[in-house]
Amino acid sequence: MKTLLRLSIAAAFVSHVAYAEPTDVEDFSQAYQQYNASVESNNNQDTLKYAQQAYELGQIKFGQDSFDSAKLAINYANAVMVEPKKKNQGRVIEDEATLKAHQLFTSALAVYRENVTDNGIELIDPLIGLAESTTDDKYAKTLLFEAIEIAEKADNELTVAEVKLITFHRLSRTEYYTRTVRTLAFDAYDIYTSKLPEDAIKRVDATYLVGALYETMGKPTQAITNLVEVIKQYRALPYSHPYELRAHALLVKLYEQKGLGDKATEHCIAIGKMTPWSDQQEQTPLFRKPPKYPQSYAQRRKSGWVQVEFTVDENGFVKSPEIIDSKGGTQFEKESIEALSQWRYAPKFVDGKPTEAKSTVQLDFTIG
Repeated sequence: MKTLLRLSIAAAFVSHVAYAEPTDVEDFSQAYQQYNASVESNNNQDTLKYAQQAYELGQIKFGQDSFDSAKLAINYANAVMVEPKKKNQGRVIEDEATLKAHQLFTSALAVYRENVTDNGIELIDPLIGLAESTTDDKYAKTLLFEAIEIAEKADNELTVAEVKLITFHRLSRTEYYTRTVRTLAFDAYDIYTSKLPEDAIKRVDATYLVGALYETMGKPTQAITNLVEVIKQYRALPYSHPYELRAHALLVKLYEQKGLGDKATEHCIAIGKMTPWSDQQEQTPLFRKPPKYPQSYAQRRKSGWVQVEFTVDENGFVKSPEIIDSKGGTQFEKESIEALSQWRYAPKFVDGKPTEAKSTVQLDFTIG
């Protein structure tokens, strides 16, 4: 995940080294200007290139252990962290780039601690960067909760919300994901709701996150309320936000679980009309209802399986299911076809347009 705070990205440089060569100063100024320009244009490749140049030349100009060099190190580390990272179940795997960023953040934080007053808000940037570049989840938790404490003492609610969301996302797929960590997402949502307009993208993203959490917590009514609000706001955007598609998908599941098939259908159709996040998106299951186990077969402890081919249409509905093969009896086949008719999918997209696509599935019937 990218570091969301960029407290040092446009830092002013005020210290000087008396013995810097003029050419070094000129080269540094040019590299730093090009770095800022690449940030403005969202050119990640050039940002990385010039962040490295500015950092290396800045060490000559300001000194390796100077506060200004530490700021440049954070800019360089942030640029490194933007590069795609290998992940394993949501956790960052240490690679050469991640290790480089980790080293830069570590050295920068040490200098920041020497130059910034206790609990100074400037510490948040290197703390978060170090937490996101380390593979040590326990260490990341310590750093992030320190950042939260600093933000709260600085009495800046929006920064508190930002840091709490970063902490939630960093720890949510680790062994340190607890109810306390989950609550951080709700805290951020409450702050954004009170401080930002309803169409602010940060507020809408937090609304989606809380809706998804309500769904996992078994609170469908609250989940539906949040997700409907998400769709209302994202619908006004000139593009399809990935959370919009996910919100529709969760609503399909929630409405089907509540027995509200007509409402689920509305969101299936809406997905079919969307521009997907990926132009070449395969059909994706949204709701699958397991087939009933034929009572007469269960009494005889009869097991089997059914292989079915079917079409997912442009709106995500199952059409024309056909038995490919089966074992165990015709009742297994009948229950499989009946269950499949209630399944819902996000359709396949080709060149950004929904299209029909074939799919197959095997349904297993076993007695535990």
